[in-house]
Amino acid sequence: MRTAAVADFLGSLRARGSGDLNSVLTTFNDSGLARESVRRWTESGWIVIAPANPLLALPGPRFSREVTLQTFCGIEAEEREEEPRSDGDP
Repeated sequence: MRTAAVADFLGSLRARGSGDLNSVLTTFNDSGLARESVRRWTESGWIVIAPANPLLALPGPRFSREVTLQTFCGIEAEEREEEPRSDGDP
């Protein structure tokens, strides 16, 4: 559920140039996780909080449409489990 909420939020940033922070953070239902996520996204330069509406996020100076959901969620490349190959080789 949380990943789906972040995927929707990231999709909104890409498509509309804004994202509903209230929606994604409410889905987290964990204030610590919410603060940590917003801090990561703002420190990474991926979002900025809209000056007139603190529940709205805008793309930050380092936002890229190519940022993956895994990276946005904080799953670093070395933490990702290698997916099995379809050709049967390990």
